[in-house]
Amino acid sequence: MSRPTKQKPIKLVRKRLDDAGVEAHIDALAAGAQAIEVRIKDAAATYSSATAGELVDAGRRLRAGEIAAIQIRFFQDDAWWCDTVMRVRDDYRLVRMRQG
Repeated sequence: MSRPTKQKPIKLVRKRLDDAGVEAHIDALAAGAQAIEVRIKDAAATYSSATAGELVDAGRRLRAGEIAAIQIRFFQDDAWWCDTVMRVRDDYRLVRMRQG
């Protein structure tokens, strides 16, 4: 019988942002992260992909209410991360998860 492998706990961060906070967060990722993949959630169950060059535009569309959420997968500080930014009433929710 083999011993179970010990898994690292998933690092999860939740944070509320306003319009300026979303803009600053996206600008920082666009400037400093590597290998960015962006997924745009247009409606309840519709996703489309975008490139890193479209990240700033996706943020603008989110703040304008044109899309429901953005999911950004990126490599930074020697780790893969996934940020989801979604509109919640009058502000936004950022959920960040380290992926290995």
